[in-house]
Amino acid sequence: MSRNCDVEPKACQAEPNRCECYYQPDVDIYKQEDAIVLLADLPGAAPETIEVDYHDGELSIQAEVKPRQETDTAMLRREYGIGNYRRAFRITEPVDAEQISAEFTHGVLTVQLPKVQAAKPRRIAVSSN
Repeated sequence: MSRNCDVEPKACQAEPNRCECYYQPDVDIYKQEDAIVLLADLPGAAPETIEVDYHDGELSIQAEVKPRQETDTAMLRREYGIGNYRRAFRITEPVDAEQISAEFTHGVLTVQLPKVQAAKPRRIAVSSN
């Protein structure tokens, strides 16, 4: 498979006429009492290019990154790879898909996946006679 990427991406997917290179953003995922929270590093992405989708228990993230340099310049050294981001996760806990929210601040995407009411842990009061 031939590629036209300047820097080795974390993933490369073949397409019929070209190779699409993309990066898998580093993420942290943690559980809160009411939600699952995902933090993804997307340096260089513009908020309007970020897509977050949730379907059948799969959360997917995509973001586009534009090249840094002007088209009429010649690079003298390239160490920072430029490419789009793509990553998907299987969410095994039931979440309220209608209440999922996402925020992008300082290059970090935060996705809140609220748990459905039935999945939230709760303490059951024990009564005695």
